[in-house]
Amino acid sequence: MLKSLSALFAGFLLVIITSYTFAPVAQAMMLDRVLVVVNDDIITYGEFQTALSGMRTKIAAMDEQMPPESVLEEKVLEQLVYEKLLQLHAVDTGITVTDAMLDQAMETLAKQNNMSIPQVMAQLEQDGISQEEFTESLKNQLLVQRVIERDVKQSISVLDSEVDGVLRNVNSEQPDRIYNLSNIQLAVSEDATPAELEKVTSRAQQLRQDIIQGKISFIVAAQKYSEAGNAADGGELGWKKADQLPALFADALKDMQEGSISAPLVSPAGIHLLKLNELKGSKQLLVEQTRARHILLRATTKVDIDHAVSQLQKTRQEILEGADFAVIATDISQDPGSAVKGGELGWLSKGETVPAFEQAMDALQVGEISQPVVSQFGVHLIQLQERRKIDVSEQKRRQAVRQEIGKRKVAEKYDQFLKQLKSRAYIDYRVPLDEI
Repeated sequence: MLKSLSALFAGFLLVIITSYTFAPVAQAMMLDRVLVVVNDDIITYGEFQTALSGMRTKIAAMDEQMPPESVLEEKVLEQLVYEKLLQLHAVDTGITVTDAMLDQAMETLAKQNNMSIPQVMAQLEQDGISQEEFTESLKNQLLVQRVIERDVKQSISVLDSEVDGVLRNVNSEQPDRIYNLSNIQLAVSEDATPAELEKVTSRAQQLRQDIIQGKISFIVAAQKYSEAGNAADGGELGWKKADQLPALFADALKDMQEGSISAPLVSPAGIHLLKLNELKGSKQLLVEQTRARHILLRATTKVDIDHAVSQLQKTRQEILEGADFAVIATDISQDPGSAVKGGELGWLSKGETVPAFEQAMDALQVGEISQPVVSQFGVHLIQLQERRKIDVSEQKRRQAVRQEIGKRKVAEKYDQFLKQLKSRAYIDYRVPLDEI
């Protein structure tokens, strides 16, 4: 049995369609009785009874208290009127539903109920609902959905300031984060030239890579190279709140996880490497990311692929013997977006690259260069530069708040839109509810 008609049509149906019962002939005339005229269309007694039965099923499935019958009837009829108005508006404004859309909706239905499409249709037939009746109802509901998407949702926007306002209230109720930090500071003179600044920054970058690759510990590196007052203590800064730190440090910590080391941070005092040893406070949501670069030779035929593989094998050997990966990527890579950046792809999260590329990248150690990798785009040579886990809890919170604000705005706009449609429509209630 399908979960319930409310579950069956979850996500895109606004009116619940329940099982049909085939009435005697005497009753059929009653079912065809016109209850409401809506512009050039009608709502029949049969449609009303079907929707009413569906609403009862929905309320029962949600284990909620059934409202008084008069209230339920009024709400169901109102819903039918609004739905009819939306359907007519869709037709008047040229909104259509293609066979492909219907097929996709049917597939979604079947998947939601862990059934095949033939199984869904067999169940509907068993419940007395013909394929034609079901398809027509589904089409009408998809029309309504398209109206909502075009005339309601597209006009809604959520400002960053609105999200910030909500988060200020939320964050005030959460414990502040406290960071246990260490740092390395490489001094730069106040009158340093750009070239001198770049030289010290490169030193910091190399030192960071050495620490990440395990060639030296952060503590030893701080004791040996740091020119900060805490160098002898291995660069330890202790526990700090964000508001106790320079803005430069506080901003860097937003994208760091426990154990990670920042990229070189430039301040008037010098070049800094910041390590987050431990974090206390609000819960982190960590996502693993990989920084990589690649060289791509586009190829589609077997001959082209074989040639590209051979060429990149030679290129790999050249890089292992000392050639600069970035220079070669700039010269020969056929990925224009990354070639100009020496093959740099930046930080990649799970699922952002094609499976073949991701699988090969995940198998590499930091600094390692892959064998040629064939994907749908051609043949790649991949170098893994760094791995990290970043805290995306703040990003996720913002996303959740934005969605909630958007839902509220859509609901308000939708209500206004329905009232506008109704105010311009011809609606004639032929039979009062108390006489039904």
